[in-house]
Amino acid sequence: MYYLDLLMSLWQWSLGLAFLCGLFLLAAGNVYQRIGERRDRRRNPLPGRMVSVGDHKLQLLCKGNVAPTVLIEQGAGEPSWLWWPVQDQVAKFASVCTYDRAGYGWSQSVPAGRTIAQRAEELHALLSNAGIPGPYILVAHSYGGLIVRYFARKYPEQTAGLVFVDTPDEATIFRPEVLKFYARVRLVTKAVEFATRFGLVRLLVTCFPSLHAGFPFLRAEEYAAAADDLASLEREELSMRNSGLPASLGARPLVVLTHGQPFPGPFSVLEKGWSEGQTRLAALSTNSLLIVAKNSNHMIELDEPDLVVEAIRRVHAAVRGHGRIADDGNGTLSA
Repeated sequence: MYYLDLLMSLWQWSLGLAFLCGLFLLAAGNVYQRIGERRDRRRNPLPGRMVSVGDHKLQLLCKGNVAPTVLIEQGAGEPSWLWWPVQDQVAKFASVCTYDRAGYGWSQSVPAGRTIAQRAEELHALLSNAGIPGPYILVAHSYGGLIVRYFARKYPEQTAGLVFVDTPDEATIFRPEVLKFYARVRLVTKAVEFATRFGLVRLLVTCFPSLHAGFPFLRAEEYAAAADDLASLEREELSMRNSGLPASLGARPLVVLTHGQPFPGPFSVLEKGWSEGQTRLAALSTNSLLIVAKNSNHMIELDEPDLVVEAIRRVHAAVRGHGRIADDGNGTLSA
């Protein structure tokens, strides 16, 4: 009995010690994370300006001086700095703004649970409170297309033209199997968010820089924002799960850019019906152009940025000239 009691005591003592060590490691990791974030802020100062949109502020960066203003809306889990090379090129012929949605980049975080409509309203408030006159040319990538289409429906007088960069139409992204896939992605993202809060992701990326591509963020708030982007798909009302009727955008200039290389791995679930969805998006305007980026995957702005810049240029010129989108006659753009 004495031997068994001793073993039990040692076991309980070991568990207690392991628990205390675990707490110590978590606390140390959290301190390491906070120190790293302060260092990041010193190295990467605010690139634009902070604009209030109610109870929080968003970072807005604008360049160029030729109206109308181009506003770039990024995809889920996508920081604005990915679009800066495109923005610099567009600024040569147009006013162009990028911004970070709540939680991303330099923008302040908000509690989870916001809808796509709320994100669109924040975009409207951002432009209004920043004193940027409309109407705007709205450029959207991926998930950002849902936000931009809501904006265009709610504020048609503020929408001069649009460019959709590999944006799924509603019939594609709200399929049950796609929603289930994104629900799994969201759970993984939440797990990475937890690990990031205690410095694990930062430590991994520091020790193994090649992993940075798989972990684009070093702040937990950005993973939380990405997870909430995906969660907003599940919260979307049934009445909002449609891209709109044909010609519902009237004759507003519209370019739809879609990938030519299939989605890889598990993301192939999106491929079913994708082409038909792009045709539906192009049909939203009677003044549209549908372009296949033959050498691109989903990130066309990285694979073929010149193609994106040229699409924006065509829409900008059409809006300024009150005409149709220039086409070379075979449904392609030459960047």
